[in-house]
Amino acid sequence: MVIAVVLPGAVLLLFGALTGLGERRRGGSAPVVALAALVFPVAWAVWHLRDERPYGRLTRPAA
Repeated sequence: MVIAVVLPGAVLLLFGALTGLGERRRGGSAPVVALAALVFPVAWAVWHLRDERPYGRLTRPAA
């Protein structure tokens, strides 16, 4: 019974810590890092939208 609570909690803490470290590497300040660690699924979505081209839009190559 304890394992059913501790294991998922440890996984969530690990994901939060890794997300906080990733945000720190991206240049986030301490409050931003803490927020990213607390709401890591939202941080992942923001990173994806920031890093990828929105809606698959391609730009023309420069001539």
